[in-house]
Amino acid sequence: MLEPDFTLPPIPYDEPDRLAALHRLDVLDTPPEAELDVITRLAADRFDTPTALISLVDSTRQWFKSRYGLEASETCRSDSFCGHTIAGEGVMVVPDATADPRFATNLLVIGAPHIRFYAGAPLMLADGHKVGTLCVIDSEPRAGLSEREAEILQLMARQVVSLLEGRNARQDRRIAQLIAQTTTDAFVCADSHSRITLWNRAAEAMFGWSAAEALGQSLDLITPQVHRKGHHAGVARMRAREPSKLVGQTVEVPALCKAGHEIPVELSLAMWPEEGGDDRTPAGFAAIIRDISARKAAEAERVTTEARLARQVAAIQASDDGIALTDAAGDFIFMNSAHAAMFGYPDPAALVGRPWTVLYDPLEAQRINDEAMPILFAQGQWRGETQGLKVDGTPIEQEIALSLAPEGGIVCVTRDVGDRRGMEREKARLREQLMLAQRQEVVGQLASGIAHDFNNLIAAISGTAELLRHIDDNRVRHHALRIQSAATTAAGLVEKLLTLGRRVPHPKLVDLRRTLWDVRDLASSSLTDPLHRIELELPSEPLMALTDDTELNQVVLNLVLNARDALRPGETARIKLEVLSAEGIQPTGKLILGTVPEVPAALIRVSDTGIGIRPEELEQVFEPFFTHKGEAGTGLGLAVVAGIIASNNGALAIQSWPSCGTVFEIWWPLEPGTVGDSAEGSDASLRAGPGLLGKAVLVVDDNPAVVDTLAEMLEQLGVEVGPCLDPADAIAVIRDDPTGWDLVITDYDMPGMNGAQLAKTLRKYRKDLPILLLTALPRVHQLHQGPDGVFDGVLGKPTSAARLASSAAAAMAAARERSNACVS
Repeated sequence: MLEPDFTLPPIPYDEPDRLAALHRLDVLDTPPEAELDVITRLAADRFDTPTALISLVDSTRQWFKSRYGLEASETCRSDSFCGHTIAGEGVMVVPDATADPRFATNLLVIGAPHIRFYAGAPLMLADGHKVGTLCVIDSEPRAGLSEREAEILQLMARQVVSLLEGRNARQDRRIAQLIAQTTTDAFVCADSHSRITLWNRAAEAMFGWSAAEALGQSLDLITPQVHRKGHHAGVARMRAREPSKLVGQTVEVPALCKAGHEIPVELSLAMWPEEGGDDRTPAGFAAIIRDISARKAAEAERVTTEARLARQVAAIQASDDGIALTDAAGDFIFMNSAHAAMFGYPDPAALVGRPWTVLYDPLEAQRINDEAMPILFAQGQWRGETQGLKVDGTPIEQEIALSLAPEGGIVCVTRDVGDRRGMEREKARLREQLMLAQRQEVVGQLASGIAHDFNNLIAAISGTAELLRHIDDNRVRHHALRIQSAATTAAGLVEKLLTLGRRVPHPKLVDLRRTLWDVRDLASSSLTDPLHRIELELPSEPLMALTDDTELNQVVLNLVLNARDALRPGETARIKLEVLSAEGIQPTGKLILGTVPEVPAALIRVSDTGIGIRPEELEQVFEPFFTHKGEAGTGLGLAVVAGIIASNNGALAIQSWPSCGTVFEIWWPLEPGTVGDSAEGSDASLRAGPGLLGKAVLVVDDNPAVVDTLAEMLEQLGVEVGPCLDPADAIAVIRDDPTGWDLVITDYDMPGMNGAQLAKTLRKYRKDLPILLLTALPRVHQLHQGPDGVFDGVLGKPTSAARLASSAAAAMAAARERSNACVS
């Protein structure tokens, strides 16, 4: 059995923990420290030894933190005396090492430093671990230590332990002071009564007070007035050992600067307790304070920027235009909903990450690459038109604006112009149709003027031939028939001449709202005064009519253009277009043309705030060549309107206030009707009436040949004829004897007064006076016939004795019906 080697230092039972405690001191292999060197020097002097050591026993060595009288800095643990000391209790004394079997053969005894005397006190830490010794050594043997000397050595050892254990604390304090003076955060300490005890350079820079000004002052120095009461209450609670919500937390609070303004700060608060007291009794407070003004400003800027970006994105998403962004490679990285929907994609995500070329036919994509991209990269932007492809393959007409993004991508703003192009094409078609219709009407009116004069001549020739047929001479009758045949042929040619300006209607279903939209668009471009405007008032539901849209456009456009010309320049003025169902609506103004239809109709109202129409001119505005525009007007526009309204069985009323404005109301049937052949008279005019024998008829025409012919025809029918070449003479005759005449036959176009004006004047003297219009232009004057017109019948020139007799009888019958209706 092997005997234990008592010469080796024993291993303490707590060796792992002891070594861990030694290493926590973080003192091994550190430079000498003056505080410890003083103790070893004092120990050598007190015990009168040449050597004194502070020895720290590591796992394989003993290292001397402080040494006096010895050159070596460490020795092997197996040779150490101190290893034996820490394994025992109290002070270990070896009077003569050569006489002690444990050390007699020790290398440190038989060799340098030749230890003979050794006395060592263990260095016991607060946790009970012995990490080394304070020892004195002599190369001569000595007597042991007295009890007092042993106690003194232990006291010195405890002082060494105090310095070793306080070493980390001192080091921490030095580091803390260094950090406190170099950090950019304010470091402020205060005692339990809130008096400032530490104020670093960063605090000086942050708050404006120097350390000399701040030290000893209350923390009220940096606490805003509104928060001081709460601060005092919190400190009082902590002094009363109540828990604090701020200690150990980081909070944002306002702080007061020397200049008087407040800044937002981030405060981290710590508390240290009084020595010997519990953890809840504060001895002071330490605060790390960070100025977060810049951060707050940055956060506010970020919030503002995010809000602005959110608004911009919302605006982009709400835009009807398609907006997309590609990266430098041409792949979509953003797209709003309108852009995706334009190409038939319900979700923009379906296109993000894909190249822009997927939205175009390969040939069109190549054209864009060849034509648009070089300009885009050279000038930074490009604008043009192209044709894309929807997801279902249908084409889409586009208007595109491209611009380069800062990072090298492309910003694309696009608009579907298919509907607009269609509307433009439709407007161009309407404009062309209207221009054609107007040209035709001008030709027609010119032809009407020529036909008027021809028909007067033909009427005289035909009437004379009619009279010659009654002469009892075969040769005369033969020549009369030939003349009458030629006159009939000439009348047919004149009728064909009248059709030169007449177009054939083509009825189709038309939304009257769209008609007014188109007219507004066409007329708006002609408004040269910025103070003038055109307004629309339309029903929410479609109002459909089976009609010729060109004719309807022509009617409304003519009225709008006349309203435009009536607006005063330099004054705020408007034209208003309305359309509504005419059911149950009666005219608000004077009914000038036609009668209100009994069939379903629409009411189109055109009103303006212009110069108005004088009352005496209300019925003249629809007469051919009547105008106030001088050479700028033809006087045909409203005459055309009258003809179109008549051919569509419509009606028109006017209400006007001079210097205030005018309202035109048009009743337009929702389905086309028919009108009689005015050249031959209505059905009523073809019916044979009672005989004219013995009747007194006044004939008014400025053409003597026509008057003579008509007089001769009527006389052969047994009529007493009163011929008049001047309307004024006719007025005088009726005024003198209103009841002496059974019928008035009058021409329309006469110098000084037309037929309508004559009829109205005569009716002032006798309301039931029958009046028959004999005109070369029966179609134009058809509107003046009927219960609400000024004539009881209309007959075209030339005419025969039979038609004249029939029309005269019908006119007298119509006058009787009108008179009976008024009485009832």
